[in-house]
Amino acid sequence: MLNFLYVNTCLLCGREISPFSPLCEECTTEIVRRGPSFYHECHRNYEVFAYSTYTDKLEEVIKLYKYHHETLLSDFLAELFLRLYSYFQRKADAVTWVPSSLSSLEERGFDHMELLAKKFAKKLTIPSVKILENVSEGRQVDREKEERKKLGRFVCQKPPPRRVILLDDVMTTGTSVKDCTQTLLRSGAESVFVYVLAKAR
Repeated sequence: MLNFLYVNTCLLCGREISPFSPLCEECTTEIVRRGPSFYHECHRNYEVFAYSTYTDKLEEVIKLYKYHHETLLSDFLAELFLRLYSYFQRKADAVTWVPSSLSSLEERGFDHMELLAKKFAKKLTIPSVKILENVSEGRQVDREKEERKKLGRFVCQKPPPRRVILLDDVMTTGTSVKDCTQTLLRSGAESVFVYVLAKAR
């Protein structure tokens, strides 16, 4: 009889690790120790917090999860959000996320931030709610460009609660986060607390 032994290896460095673990202890520790950073933006009705910078192994992990469908990494990334939140706790009524565009959803087959938001919200024991919709590419074929421009890149599908946690993976220029935040505030939210895994340098 032939025995086939499945060897599980770290997605980052290739070290042999225990079954069902996506990362080895060394890579996990290296990423965890890089944060939470003390990056904090404070505005009138919203705040922004970032776990770390978008470099090295954290960048690799985000790309593997986002572009290569390595969903086993979702628990680890949700834990990073939880660790960031534990340093900068803000009371909220619901968790939502920056939604992917239609083309990104078709390409990847899932909304990577929705999965993280659900896992994160479950840890906080508050609802995870799909509030925002990305309409940057238009929801209808015959929608005129000017109408889309007037609406902005994001719209609220439903009224947001008073206090909202908004999650995103990477903040590059901050435009998406700002657009989502302003949309939530215009639609009835009083406070928005933004948590991102990484901020681009």
